[in-house]
Amino acid sequence: MRRSPAILTSSRPSLAEELAEKLRARRLLLAPPWNLAPMGLCLSGGADSCALAWVGRHLRDAGEDVTALHALHGLRGRESEEDRLAVHDLCARTGLPLIEVDARLPAGSDLESRAREVRYRSLREAFPGLLLTAHHRQDQAETVVLRLLRGAGPLGLQGIQPLREDGVWRPFLDESPRTLREICREAGWVWREDSSNGDLRHTRNWVRHVWLPGQGAPAEDALVHLAHAAQQLGPRLEGRLDALGSSADVESGPEGFRIDLSPWKGCPLPDPELDLLLERLWTRSGRRPWARQQRDRLVADVLSGRIGRRSGGQGEQAIWGSFHLKVMRINLNQ
Repeated sequence: MRRSPAILTSSRPSLAEELAEKLRARRLLLAPPWNLAPMGLCLSGGADSCALAWVGRHLRDAGEDVTALHALHGLRGRESEEDRLAVHDLCARTGLPLIEVDARLPAGSDLESRAREVRYRSLREAFPGLLLTAHHRQDQAETVVLRLLRGAGPLGLQGIQPLREDGVWRPFLDESPRTLREICREAGWVWREDSSNGDLRHTRNWVRHVWLPGQGAPAEDALVHLAHAAQQLGPRLEGRLDALGSSADVESGPEGFRIDLSPWKGCPLPDPELDLLLERLWTRSGRRPWARQQRDRLVADVLSGRIGRRSGGQGEQAIWGSFHLKVMRINLNQ
């Protein structure tokens, strides 16, 4: 009698398991206290964050302290509610506990920037541990392009930092979005698509869907390499900028910054070190720096010795006089 052929089962780990092991190893290399902190996975319902959830499932199975987090912006009506329900289903499938965070936005301009700021602040308040997002290498390349278009210097060209000072960690920056989508396919999971991501009126979407694909893989590799090189150079630049900041009587915080530009009186403009210092002050205030042309014009106005003010950026106002510059949010509640 003929025997039925044996059914062969593969012992090869899934992509999610492989990435979970990578993530655990990378986490051990983080600076304290983040290397031992509980992990909060920031889930939107999109493909990348869904892959993060499936990786989180294996982390939790391995004994790690893992929680899912979902920020409720409520900006897209029924679509936002469907995202929320999809995240609930995903957490039920993966066995991850879920915390929903109210991150609704008051009225105001620059929706994308305000949503990001409110989201991270709300998530941090709800979860004090390590916050993981699913940003990947294509996100890094897009960010470098956008910052180049805004005239960023070496600090801005660092792109997305793997670990922010406030404990937001991007462990997938070396991974392809194709890998993350394949994780979802292996799990039989259908992710959500944000309809606004296809609107080519937004510069990031145009870079993502038109410009970057048209340049091919070498361009993406070069942009990611540029970000990595700038990050390696970063500590030396930061040391020099710390010294400059001390001599320039700098004050900064979430509401904005103040700086005495009198040490630059009579210096040729634009001054590259001053430009880097201003770029860092904007970034540390949690907002994007003004475009280079705007920054150059602002510095020239301050160093003219006159008094003036100007609105710009993300709901900010610059006020200057006697070679001192103050850049503050117009209204912190907007």
